This record gives sequence, structure tokens and C-alpha cells, in this order.
Amino acid sequence: MHVEWVNSVLFLYKIIITLMDKDIITIQEVENDGQSIFLYYDKMAGVYLAYGLSAYYATMVTDPMISYSEEMMMPVVLLKRENILYLRQSLKKIDHTPKTYYRFRLRSYIGEGDYDRWAQAQRENFDKIYRR
Repeated sequence: MHVEWVNSVLFLYKIIITLMDKDIITIQEVENDGQSIFLYYDKMAGVYLAYGLSAYYATMVTDPMISYSEEMMMPVVLLKRENILYLRQSLKKIDHTPKTYYRFRLRSYIGEGDYDRWAQAQRENFDKIYRR
């Protein structure tokens, strides 16, 4: 009985942490200042991801793989090792926790610009591929 209780608590803890991570990502993207690229490490895949405006900005300075996250309801980009190295060399690193998080600062303000149109295009591309 004790093992089942411990497993239940661990399962709930994982759900809470996942929800907290989603909330943090959403808040950071909603409050993005127009010059920040936030990257989040996905432990299961072993890669860094950027969502929303950070994904949009990342596509302006490097060539990541682009998709759309239904769970997060925003575009997502997957950054390969060479993308991370390029960002580290060309942008100012504001914050970093190994295998968890990066925050880079763009040299100039970009703002939202064509973000809505770009995000909609990513959603439509995703739907064409996965909703057949």
C-alpha cells in the first residue's frame, strides 16, 4: 500500500512540475520584451526548444526546425547543437542553467511584427501534415 501511495504522489508531482513549466513558458512568451529568446531544455529529447515569440526570433537569426505545439498552443522550434553554438557566439547570453534554460538578448528590438501571420502559417502547416 505504501509503494502505491508513493507512486501516486510522484505521479502527481510530475504533473504539477509539467504544468508549472508550461505556465512559466507561457508567461515568459506573453511578457517577451521584443529582444529575448528563451530556450527550454527538453530532457526526453535532449534538445533545446523555443516557443512563441522566442521561436519567431530564433528563426530570424538561425535555421531551427519549426513546428507547432498543440499542447502549448503556439509555434515551437527545435534547436540543433549548431543553432545553440551560433546563438552563443552571436547574441548576448543573459541567463543560463545547464540542460535547463537559456535566455539570449537580440542586438536590436524586433517586436511582434509579422508574428501573428507567421504563427498562423505554422499552425496551418502542422494541420496539413497531422490532420489528414
